[in-house]
Amino acid sequence: MRSIACLSVAILGVVAAACAQPAPPPPAPAQPDLAVEERAIRDADARWLKANQARDAAAEAALLASDAMVFREHVDPIAGPAAYQAFEEKFFKDNPKSGGGWTTDTITVARSGDIAVQTGTFNATGLGPKGDGKDAGTFVTVWKKTDGAWKVAYDISASTMPEPAKK
Repeated sequence: MRSIACLSVAILGVVAAACAQPAPPPPAPAQPDLAVEERAIRDADARWLKANQARDAAAEAALLASDAMVFREHVDPIAGPAAYQAFEEKFFKDNPKSGGGWTTDTITVARSGDIAVQTGTFNATGLGPKGDGKDAGTFVTVWKKTDGAWKVAYDISASTMPEPAKK
């Protein structure tokens, strides 16, 4: 009788252990739709280009993250939206006939969906006080998603124009 009771307790223990499976792991977070994120970056970049062509430095600066860094030739790094706005306002004043734009070659969104790299080319005409200068080159822009919106984290441009001949 005692062995039947022990066997019953053992069977109950095995059944209880089998029923006490650990809870399944929580479902993995949904992966971002990278095509949707790329489209959002292209839309933000189009707003930036439109603001640049309208010479609206404030609208341009609004597209930068609060800790953004912008690198332009022959000047110290430009840190943050306020400094960028001041830089652009001075640029527009010093180059009253300036125009131009840029074209995107690639946008690569990280699988995490919160950072992306854009590459492309730029051109500028009407540079200088007389408006007879021009420039062209390449750029790299790093975008980051901040509070659900894509903002510029880093923007780096480099001229590909030949250096002026030394006199």
